[in-house]
Amino acid sequence: MDKTVLPSDKSIKEDRINQLPDEMLIFVLSFLMPKEAFRTSVLSFRWKCLCPFLPRSLDFDGLYTMWEIEKEKKSLIFERKKFLQWVNGTLKSCRVSTIDEFRVCFQFDDGSKSHVDEWIDFAISKGVKRPELDFTATNPFKDASNFYRFPNERFTSDKSFIKSLTSLTLKYIRVTGELLEHFLSNCPLLERLHVDNSKDLVNLKIYSSSLKLKYLHIIRCLEFKSVEINAPNLESFGYVGNEIRLHIHFAPRLLDVRIGGMYSHPIYYAFGSLSSYLYQLESLTLDVHSYTYDGVEFLEFQNLTKLKHLKVTVATNEGSSLLGLIPLIEAAPFLHKFVFELILSKINFPKKARKVKKYPNEHLKEVEIVGFAGRAIDIQLVIYLLISAINLEKIIVNHYAPYIVGIPRLENVRTTVKFEGAREAAKRLKEKLLTRAEFVIM
Repeated sequence: MDKTVLPSDKSIKEDRINQLPDEMLIFVLSFLMPKEAFRTSVLSFRWKCLCPFLPRSLDFDGLYTMWEIEKEKKSLIFERKKFLQWVNGTLKSCRVSTIDEFRVCFQFDDGSKSHVDEWIDFAISKGVKRPELDFTATNPFKDASNFYRFPNERFTSDKSFIKSLTSLTLKYIRVTGELLEHFLSNCPLLERLHVDNSKDLVNLKIYSSSLKLKYLHIIRCLEFKSVEINAPNLESFGYVGNEIRLHIHFAPRLLDVRIGGMYSHPIYYAFGSLSSYLYQLESLTLDVHSYTYDGVEFLEFQNLTKLKHLKVTVATNEGSSLLGLIPLIEAAPFLHKFVFELILSKINFPKKARKVKKYPNEHLKEVEIVGFAGRAIDIQLVIYLLISAINLEKIIVNHYAPYIVGIPRLENVRTTVKFEGAREAAKRLKEKLLTRAEFVIM
């Protein structure tokens, strides 16, 4: 008869984790989020002493709480106070000499300026490489005038240059073009610049033969008027907003472009400035708002001979048509993956019958449809893709809203943002269409 061997008292008391050297414990704890890592301090006095030295990355993410506030399940005033206490408490106990990343994601405005200014000072003092301030507002139109103002004076004096800066991300923050140009001129390692919803950004000029900048995205800055680019290392450029004066004078390494309009503003004007670079693009992302009777139209498009990845997001209504995307798809003969996101309004225009010629696409391997509604508007597009992509290997049909897909913490609210009957429509497509491709329904 087998006997269960119980551990001795000595082995029970033996704590092998605490026998590890400090360097090993700090390495293990560094894989946790800051909030989780500091919770481990209750395990022992030794762990409590180590925690202030562990974070090379400080990520204060309040995205899920912001979702709850937007749905009126939580109070912004109460949750903001809790968030301030969390950040201030963590920074007060932090003893590391340097940090690589400092990220804050929550709604703050000028009313919290003294706190945020101190956070920025802290990040500067630690030689931060990748700061990200995402102060996403639940109502950006109402709160825009009260957005947090980025403290120019902290960066325009000689002592405040951030020589270690490699990336800068500012969302829902008031920052001027002059200050961004100052960063570009005085941060020799800066490779990434992302600005989203800045009311004070109007014009931007980027001129430097030695500039390391590889990524420049300007998103939904409503007062933005013009940008001039001379950037020898630029690989990714993105602009979403109203029509602007776009001048790309020199960008020989440009491989990835995102262009989007807002409130039915066109995007076609941008292709004139980009015409010299379209042939070399490997990735293209387009955001289109179209609420017209004819729907989305790409009647002619320059050949995209190197394009491998195409993503199109369309905000439109049920009565429109998506078949106008076909010329764009066919302009990329070597397209490997096509991602389509649909943001659908239930405003119904009379449907217009359309016929399209179907050309075989030999290279398209993967298609992903996000926001599938199971209506005539997107079923037509799916059928076209299944028929024309003769070597298609996989199609993914996701009936959840594009703005939450890919955000794990919002998975539990997905059931509230999908079209009724969409999943059943996807199942019927899967059953009826004869295709060798893997058909995945999310």
